[in-house]
Amino acid sequence: MTATPATPAPPVGGACFAWPWWILLLPLAYLAHLAEEWWGGEGVAAWTARALGREISLDRFLILNAVAAPLAVGLTVVARRRPALAGFPVLFATVVVVNAGLHLLGSLATASYSPGLLTGLALYLPVGATVLAAGVERLPAPRYARAVAAGLLIHLLVALVAFA
Repeated sequence: MTATPATPAPPVGGACFAWPWWILLLPLAYLAHLAEEWWGGEGVAAWTARALGREISLDRFLILNAVAAPLAVGLTVVARRRPALAGFPVLFATVVVVNAGLHLLGSLATASYSPGLLTGLALYLPVGATVLAAGVERLPAPRYARAVAAGLLIHLLVALVAFA
């Protein structure tokens, strides 16, 4: 009797196929991260004002995440079974890994706790890295590269809007 692998190999030709249930950890990590940014320490708005000299206003934080949270959850759920959205988990994972890295850099540079650091390190890095690694196996290389590039661009755009 042979064991069935937990993650099947991609079909011949590199076509996309369904993501496993565990990609749903991405939006769960995002929701936990939002809670830490809101309630952790002095809160991300006050921390950015104090540590970086540029505040992310509470209104802007709420509006950005009120738009992003349902999109992230919904698109991740749909991407599990829709080949047209198979790149979204890689895009989302790129955003969270970059965000975790920025929380770490911010904390190190200021020698202070950046609200979001703990979930960034404990959830974003391992979940994001796992999704990125699985994406290499699930997506053709050009599609994977586009998803990573889109994730980098989206993180940049969100940062520009947040600090505008």
